[in-house]
Amino acid sequence: MPLSEGALCACYRRMEKPLYNVLYRWLWQAQECQDTMHDAFMRVWEKRGSVDEAKLDNFVWTTALNLARNRLRWRGLWRFSGPNEEANALAGADPLEAAARRQRDARLRAALATLPQAMRQVLLLSEFGGLGVAEIAQVLGVPPGTVGSRKHQALARLRAQLNEEMP
Repeated sequence: MPLSEGALCACYRRMEKPLYNVLYRWLWQAQECQDTMHDAFMRVWEKRGSVDEAKLDNFVWTTALNLARNRLRWRGLWRFSGPNEEANALAGADPLEAAARRQRDARLRAALATLPQAMRQVLLLSEFGGLGVAEIAQVLGVPPGTVGSRKHQALARLRAQLNEEMP
């Protein structure tokens, strides 16, 4: 039985925020995140005849992550958001607060960029996507124990790196 439009719409409503949060921390550009989400849901809809509704969320995650990887590959290694996007996000903010936020964001981006892709994936899906260990294991196709160890290692590396940079 093909995937119904209602099931896909419900999936979109359920996954919109967590998926956007994860994609943003990969792509760092709002428009690219929205485009990637759109492309992912369109691809799922195009393959609706072969999609199992019980595995729909995992299929969307996998599709979106693959598209994000392709976008990164296409545009080269991590490029940070342009000044227009950053200016819009900080419009009306106190200049000192905006500068501190830019500095924190830059430190986080740099620290995330140093993580191996496997660790970064687990961390982003967990912390920004809100997925549990079992869900991440299904999305990435790895055992739950591997998810746990990758998350632990990623957090330890981030803490160490961010603590080293503190004056």
